[in-house]
Amino acid sequence: MPSPILVKLKSHPARACKKIPHTPTNGPKNLKTTLFKFPKTGKHQRRRTLKITRPSRLIPKVSILSCPPPSPLKPGSTSFPPPPTPLSTSLRMSRFSLRQGKSLPPLCRLPDEILEEIVAELDDHKDLIAFALTSKICAATVVPHHTQYRILRVRHTHPEMWAHLARRADLARNVREVHICDRSNLSAADHYPNKLIDKELDAAVDNAEESVRIRNIYKALSHMKRLHTFTWTCAGQQRPTSHSKHENDILAVVVGLPRLEHISLGGRFAMHALGAHQDPDGLTYPVWKLSNLRSLSLVGETWAKPGNSRHICRLLKQSPDLEHLEVPMEFIHLPECHLPKLKRLKMVLQGAAVSTALDRSRALFLQKHPTIEELEWRPLGMPSLAADALPNLKSVRSNRQFIMALEDPSFGALESVSLMTPPSTPLKAETPIAPLEESSAATSTVRKIEKLDIYALDSSTLLELKCLDPESLRRLKISAFGEIDDLRAIAETFPNIEWLSLPSMHTPSNSAYPLPVTRDKWLEILPMFPNLHTFRGLGLWHSVFHSKEAMHEVILNLVQTCPNLRALDRLDRKLNWDPLKEIVITRTGEFKNHINYSIVKKPDVKPFDITLGAFD
Repeated sequence: MPSPILVKLKSHPARACKKIPHTPTNGPKNLKTTLFKFPKTGKHQRRRTLKITRPSRLIPKVSILSCPPPSPLKPGSTSFPPPPTPLSTSLRMSRFSLRQGKSLPPLCRLPDEILEEIVAELDDHKDLIAFALTSKICAATVVPHHTQYRILRVRHTHPEMWAHLARRADLARNVREVHICDRSNLSAADHYPNKLIDKELDAAVDNAEESVRIRNIYKALSHMKRLHTFTWTCAGQQRPTSHSKHENDILAVVVGLPRLEHISLGGRFAMHALGAHQDPDGLTYPVWKLSNLRSLSLVGETWAKPGNSRHICRLLKQSPDLEHLEVPMEFIHLPECHLPKLKRLKMVLQGAAVSTALDRSRALFLQKHPTIEELEWRPLGMPSLAADALPNLKSVRSNRQFIMALEDPSFGALESVSLMTPPSTPLKAETPIAPLEESSAATSTVRKIEKLDIYALDSSTLLELKCLDPESLRRLKISAFGEIDDLRAIAETFPNIEWLSLPSMHTPSNSAYPLPVTRDKWLEILPMFPNLHTFRGLGLWHSVFHSKEAMHEVILNLVQTCPNLRALDRLDRKLNWDPLKEIVITRTGEFKNHINYSIVKKPDVKPFDITLGAFD
């Protein structure tokens, strides 16, 4: 039954006392005129009531309230508390109007402040988008107040962004990760807020001044109480800040954040830090006060200074639950540290050649940590490892000496050759190194390694290794190979290889020097690996002399012989390897018979990846 709408029309004041008889010609048929009399003045006035019939479902329910009422006064206070500022007034009006519908779920009928706190607990971007797609109210809450305030990754100064975050503590408090990268770092896309920046307040010229920008940075960081990841890198000889005090101020704020668990500092940090002999308690540099970390990455020559070694050792002891560690190979107090939950370890040489005595202390550390699953370490000499060392190893990036030490426990036991060292490099650690324990096992332990990248490892040596589980290997990089039959033997020995990197040249038995792999040989090699989905290397491009038309024909052949192939390397405009983009093959249709390929951006390199995306 349709419901009527009553619209009251007030007559003109000059005709208030004049009585007009009701006739059909005076107006619409549904217009009813009545005469009434005011009780005090005795004057008469007409009231016209227009009756309009419309379906009830078209009647909008409009509220005149634009925002929730203010909070009541507190006992003893003389003024109202400041209003909450998570949302603008216009957004509150639209959300309040939408909330009047009885069909909304209970979550959307919650007050703004409670709904804001619920959304603030969502960390992942995909969860925020899924929540925003549920309703208009959820979308108004999430976009862009949360979608742009979870991960910050910047390669430039952006003074307006830091001024915005310093001014808007209600938005900065939701940031989980901050990555301040070098300008040349294109391993991931930049991500920073730009929708809510005030062009008058945040983009002022004064905010571009260095001291003001630094002040806005550590003020913005102080608002990020939920921050759990912080990375800061600067390449070359450039220092992170122009003044050491600015570096201390920023790091002091980061160290004091309650939820910080992952931190990475790469570059010329700690140049002004006092050594352990001048500052035995580490009170002058904020980084030495870090504790309860799960990931720590210190990259740069300053972290390899002997004076900082004792401070880093104390830092590691304050984080017993550490799972990821990246330190210079020259860190001399590493054997003293015990990290029972360590899973990922990367040790890179930061200076010039040093004594091979470091290999013995590094091997001792590895033997004490059987929990290590991912390792990147290239020993200088021939290390000696126990037969049961590193039983849980799954990913390795090293050299031939290391893989031979895993294969043969007696490898490197009689090494006596050492390299020349500069006078500034310590030849031995401050604490004595205990001798390696001899294992009673006669042969090496078989390890379920899934990713293998060994520098100068040839195909024949790989086939002879007994320390690898053939069924576990998934991703393999080979530096050199001879005959095509060697690759066929590798495909048969390791049947589950999905990711493969091969050089463009090979050395057959009948040649004294390397020869390029031809196009026909590539079309013979790749189908040997039935599970192959990613092939890395420019061998295909070199075999067709960088011709795009010829490469198109090669891809058409490979998609037929390699049913799972979906990614290949590509060349840039200068005919060099493109580190940012790749060729992606897609198969659609019911029987995957519609095949296409395109050039897309490579996946972003995740922070704290010791391989830096080498196996992506």
